[in-house]
Amino acid sequence: MAHPAESAFVGAIIGLVTALIAFPTRVGRLLAPAGGAVVEGIRWASETLPYWAFILTVFLGTMIVAVVVAYEFARVGYAAVRRAGPRTKRIVRFVTPNTPIGKAAFAFCFTILFLIGSVWALPYVIGDLGENSAVSNAGNFTSGDDPKSALEDANDRMNDVLSGDVATQGGAEGASDDERAYDRPRPDSDGDRLKDSWERAGETPGGAELPNADPDRMDLYVQFDYGSYTHPLSQRERQALKQVWADMPVRNPDGSTGITLHIDDERDDGYGGAIGAEVSVSGERVEDVHQYYTARNLGPRRCRYHQIVVGEVRGGSQVGFASAPGFGGVVDDERRAYDGDVPFRVHVITHELLHNVVGEVDGKTHTSEGWLSPTVDADEAFLSDAARAELNDGLAGSGYYQQNLC
Repeated sequence: MAHPAESAFVGAIIGLVTALIAFPTRVGRLLAPAGGAVVEGIRWASETLPYWAFILTVFLGTMIVAVVVAYEFARVGYAAVRRAGPRTKRIVRFVTPNTPIGKAAFAFCFTILFLIGSVWALPYVIGDLGENSAVSNAGNFTSGDDPKSALEDANDRMNDVLSGDVATQGGAEGASDDERAYDRPRPDSDGDRLKDSWERAGETPGGAELPNADPDRMDLYVQFDYGSYTHPLSQRERQALKQVWADMPVRNPDGSTGITLHIDDERDDGYGGAIGAEVSVSGERVEDVHQYYTARNLGPRRCRYHQIVVGEVRGGSQVGFASAPGFGGVVDDERRAYDGDVPFRVHVITHELLHNVVGEVDGKTHTSEGWLSPTVDADEAFLSDAARAELNDGLAGSGYYQQNLC
């Protein structure tokens, strides 16, 4: 006889699965915090434990969960069958073995299949486990007859993922004009487009909070918004992003170098975090990039905070788009294998934010080397001298954003 708690447990699982099928978006948002905690735990284990220990931990954890769930379903199912009519009993006897050994074999096979399915699906559920592992792209190098050619093809595709990612008001020639049209708030000692008085007060007159701002060191405030079914920034990605910008060789009035990056995606004050809808852009129109840069999504933060929207980027191999100059960008949720010191998405986000704050370098929106080169390559993870010179003159602003979107 199944205990009432066991029946409730099984009922909750069935109800959850049913709700996910019927209302995937709403239920997904409700489960996002718990799911994110599980994913972060798995990713932490994958980066901390030796590979064999991680796989063993995943296998044992999955096996324990599978056995517990199967046991509870069996007890509740057995009790239900005992209460069922003769027709239901005949059907159950028809699809399950009659002997004790047969029943044990049936249960064993079911558990093994569940385990294999869970481990196989793991990379698809949480993405690239170690951010630098090749799990998600392994098939690219094993499906062909020539692994070397497949690897070269993959590298060629990676070299082209940022070549067409710039949205400039008035076309490529309009970047400098847009920056010149920007009315920079003054006085601004460090050139980060935030008045010294705002930074000392920790808030703009319009109500945008500027936590931990420093009038003598560049601050860059970035709001992250996530489309449905996307992965929020991991703790590793957050730390890497902040470190990348802190290491930028840009001069500050206080004698230090670097830019302090502030990340907000918690929605504590009503802004940032889940956007409540699927995000899919092609970048074919300039408006595609800043369509989410609205009063509803940013409120008083407009033209004070930058916005990075995580979603689906359509258009061949592209993985991001951004205004140059401007305050908005969209990056793809993909977290592919990348042989660098920072996660793949960190490289892409840094590239797009630099489009925002650099604008144009020597008449072009991309540089031949460094973070602003149109390739996601570990050898390009540095700020070029040309981009550094632009940033030393202050962060670029956008007259278009200022006059039309803010």
